[in-house]
Amino acid sequence: METRRLLLFLALSFSFVLIWTRLFPPPPPPKPQAEPPAGVADVEDGGRRDGQADSDQGAAAAAEGTADGVAESEVPDDTAQGDPGQVVRYPQETVVLGSLDPQDGYAVQVELTSRGAAVASVRLADPRMKDLENREEQVQILGTSLSPHATLQTASNEVDRQLSDLQPGLSLETVDWKVAERGRDSVTFTYPSPDGRLEIRKIYHVQRLKRDAEGADPLRTDPAAYTIRCRLQFRNLSARQQSIEYTLTGPCGVILENTEHTRKFRDIKLEFVNASGSEVFSASATQALWTELRRLHPDWPERQLDEAVGEGEDKWTQPIRYAGVDVQFFAALLAPDDPRSAEQRLAHPRIDRIWPVLLEPRRNASLADITFRLKSTPVVLQPSGQEGDIAEHGYLLFAGPKHRALLDPPPFEADRVLDYGSYFGFIARILHDVLSFLYGVGLPYWLAIICLTVIVRCCLFPLSRKQAVSAARMKELQPKINELKQKYGDDREKLARAQMELWRKYDINPLGGCLPVFVQFPVFIGLYTCLNTAVDLRLSRFLWIDNLAAPDALFQMPFSLPFLGQDFNILPCINVTLFLVQQKLFMPPPTDEQQELQHKMMNVMTILFAVMFWHVPAGLCIYFVASSLWSIGERKLLGSGLVTKTPAVAADGGTPGESSNNGRIQKNSQKKKKAASADKPGRRTKGFLERLVEAAEQAKEQAEQNRQRSGGKNRDRKRRPGKSGR
Repeated sequence: METRRLLLFLALSFSFVLIWTRLFPPPPPPKPQAEPPAGVADVEDGGRRDGQADSDQGAAAAAEGTADGVAESEVPDDTAQGDPGQVVRYPQETVVLGSLDPQDGYAVQVELTSRGAAVASVRLADPRMKDLENREEQVQILGTSLSPHATLQTASNEVDRQLSDLQPGLSLETVDWKVAERGRDSVTFTYPSPDGRLEIRKIYHVQRLKRDAEGADPLRTDPAAYTIRCRLQFRNLSARQQSIEYTLTGPCGVILENTEHTRKFRDIKLEFVNASGSEVFSASATQALWTELRRLHPDWPERQLDEAVGEGEDKWTQPIRYAGVDVQFFAALLAPDDPRSAEQRLAHPRIDRIWPVLLEPRRNASLADITFRLKSTPVVLQPSGQEGDIAEHGYLLFAGPKHRALLDPPPFEADRVLDYGSYFGFIARILHDVLSFLYGVGLPYWLAIICLTVIVRCCLFPLSRKQAVSAARMKELQPKINELKQKYGDDREKLARAQMELWRKYDINPLGGCLPVFVQFPVFIGLYTCLNTAVDLRLSRFLWIDNLAAPDALFQMPFSLPFLGQDFNILPCINVTLFLVQQKLFMPPPTDEQQELQHKMMNVMTILFAVMFWHVPAGLCIYFVASSLWSIGERKLLGSGLVTKTPAVAADGGTPGESSNNGRIQKNSQKKKKAASADKPGRRTKGFLERLVEAAEQAKEQAEQNRQRSGGKNRDRKRRPGKSGR
């Protein structure tokens, strides 16, 4: 009975299963997926390659780690690496470091792009540094051009060859890197080589302003806040030793302002380790170099032209302290962040050579956008897991205004970026320090310029007085010289000897009026250079002038004049008017045709000064206006006769030595003659200082007479007692 029940249960169960499988068949098993080719990147998981062996997964994990402490996985076998399949691709991103808000405490705002892991733009946060075109925006000093190149783009021949094989034209400079880490002050970009044997990392970092306890403005004294730190790391992920070379692009799109009036365009500047000299390569020279290469090799691509320049003669191979591109008021400098000593850097350089690069050609070659590239020496990487499998090179990118306090400290020590000139640079530096001090104590820049003018003219007063002395003496002797001209006629040799004898007789140096001008010339050149490089002059206001670093531009004319342009500038006209007034007041009138011709030439030259001053910054024009007004006031206060020590040119023809030999009587007679001649009609009016000196001399003479009288009375009193006793 039990057996029958068991058999019946089994039969029913089998029938039920058979009927169920017939009515509801099970789904087919999943088909195995095809293994993707090596090198295909998965964007969501950060570029991890699927379908590879465990050793390849370990290499990818090592690529995801950082250079300082992530556990290293199993070293991949080079023989297991297949041919690259596709390019490792990441999304395009933009990262911003720093801030333009003064409350955040940054000096710059840096915009970085994942394309080439490069610097796209740099803006200054200083509220005084506005854009000339749009005063509501902060000035952008990097990334202003339309060139596809960007600052600190990195290229490597080995990695670029792999990328180009996968997709023609692709390189590390054009591919998007992965943003591995980001923050307010730093960001890290990574990119693995297509063969999985190498990982490249770029870390950028900016620093906040340091508040000085002494109260100094950190925006003018803290160079680290304008410096962007960049670290390049190369990590070997293979079991074999590797060697890699890379190139780095310098600052691109450095701002060029006021192109119609500026005389300082983009220049490449370099200073070398343990070298006193520097190298300068202008925009026009760079464009001429590249234009000639393009003419010789019209079919070469840009990269091949670039390599030809790098291998040619126009390169620098010495270890550099810095290399940069500078304009009138701003500079972008790149320096190796190398802690080694100068001897080690000279013995084992990390940079093989540097060469100029043309980014954007222009019809006017001076306006061309230029930069430079540097190529490294070979970087040797030991097998993964061994000491030396990671190499790091650091660079410092300064992007800011050309203040001495920002440029002079290490590591740049870029004192030559503030180009004060070769001969009178020390004078320009001193004057710039004085101007910065006056501006720092709170004076507006126009008033600081006027105060600087007064200080300089006061220091030069002895020379100005000597010049006035010479002019006054020559004016007194003009009738005598005219007599000599009539006497000797066309005999120039006898006339010259007679003039020299006349000057010797009256103790006059014919160069007395020229030497003070030559001595003042270096000071004027130093002032010009000082005001032409003072960044604080930029966007300073005075009356109708909104930018003292450019011509005043009172209004725009409805037409454009050759060389002058369309802006009408009133300050050059004021300067020329003051020059003409000075000539009218202080130059002796012409007495013959030759002198009249000289006067006409002087007037023509003065008019040409207006053309020369047309494109001069308004701050410089203010200096010349203040200096001219000072000169006129100085000569008027002195008076043209005060400085004249030559005896009056009388008919007796006395010599200067006679007055000193005849004692007090001769001196008194000369004073009486001067006093008598001063009362004659047509005689010039004495200056205030001259009258003051004469009053002092008269008081001194009266005091001497009083002493003589009192001395006589005392002698009479001494004699009287003797007489009475006798």
